[in-house]
Amino acid sequence: MHEGTLTRPRIARAGILGGLAGAVTIDLYMLGIFVFLAHTATLTSFYQYVASGAIGKAAYGNPSFAWLGLGLHVAVSLGWGLGFAYIATRTPQVLARPLVSGIVFGLIVMLSMALVEFAAAIWAFPTLATFENGVIAHTLFFGVPVAFVTVREMKRV
Repeated sequence: MHEGTLTRPRIARAGILGGLAGAVTIDLYMLGIFVFLAHTATLTSFYQYVASGAIGKAAYGNPSFAWLGLGLHVAVSLGWGLGFAYIATRTPQVLARPLVSGIVFGLIVMLSMALVEFAAAIWAFPTLATFENGVIAHTLFFGVPVAFVTVREMKRV
């Protein structure tokens, strides 16, 4: 697909749909692991943690900050989806190999978000299990869905 055949609204649509797909799949995975399987978080505390990246420990003081966390998570996912779509228009290999591109993209997202957590003073040195879980979550349940949905939307006639 040549970038000249894609309009900005079409690229934006592909990125938004990809970002939404990634947001939903990574949340389902993470909530399944932490809330339902390991019982180490609640739905509220999960999203309060996300909000704490923006407002600090105050996010844990009020359950309504979970809504802020959910909104931030969706907004950040949309931003990553739009970024992936932009890169895909300029790099033919991304469109040609969505699985590999999605995995690499997921690793980039994971490392970038770790830097955000570090800057927000909420980062904790991961155990091997939490590191592996983070890699699985960000590659298979975020990067790959973003890549496949975005590429599919860009190739639609």
